Amino acid sequence: MKIHRFGALIAIVGVVYLVTVAWMASWWYVPVLSKLGPGALIGRTPPGGTAFSIIWATSGVLGAIIVAFGAAVYSAVGKLRLLFLAGGGALLILWLAFWSSSSHHAVVFGVGGSLILLCFLTSCLDWARTRRDLVGSSITASDLRLAANVSFFIAAWGLCGLLGAPVFALRQELTDLHRTVGWNLAIKVLVCLVLGWGFTAVAQRMERHARKRPD
Repeated sequence: MKIHRFGALIAIVGVVYLVTVAWMASWWYVPVLSKLGPGALIGRTPPGGTAFSIIWATSGVLGAIIVAFGAAVYSAVGKLRLLFLAGGGALLILWLAFWSSSSHHAVVFGVGGSLILLCFLTSCLDWARTRRDLVGSSITASDLRLAANVSFFIAAWGLCGLLGAPVFALRQELTDLHRTVGWNLAIKVLVCLVLGWGFTAVAQRMERHARKRPD
């Protein structure tokens, strides 16, 4: 019981961090950064101070890892897997914080897009094979997961449009020429991501209730 409470406490800390810093603070901080522009921060103290800037910039990744780690502790995940989660999360934060690239690598995006497509097709094939064995509300939950996968794939396709042709977000000299298209596509990507996460959350809740009350 103590380990469950400790895991819940860790998860609550992550939730508070995400809500207050990653979400609420962004309503103020992002517009400020947008007005200044990326070049205005070079060699200067960022708004709110360097410490706050670092805390805000890492809040999404670090907060998500803290919540996941707390949930894993609450669920009594084995020590080896907890260690893997903590170590993997730390490496991810370090990579996101310190790794940078000065040029566009088309091969990386090509390979990444291919892997996303392969995973999507594999998920759809597995869904088709397993759905007929489900009963009750588990069928609806499975359908929602398929809808979520489709939404995530469409969002990934939209991100390709934002980063490459036709919006060219990675090529500053062409971005201004397609600013209207970029905003429209960004909103569509956001809608698909919201749908994907919404479908996933509802599906997981339905599956949990289905396990508690078999049909």
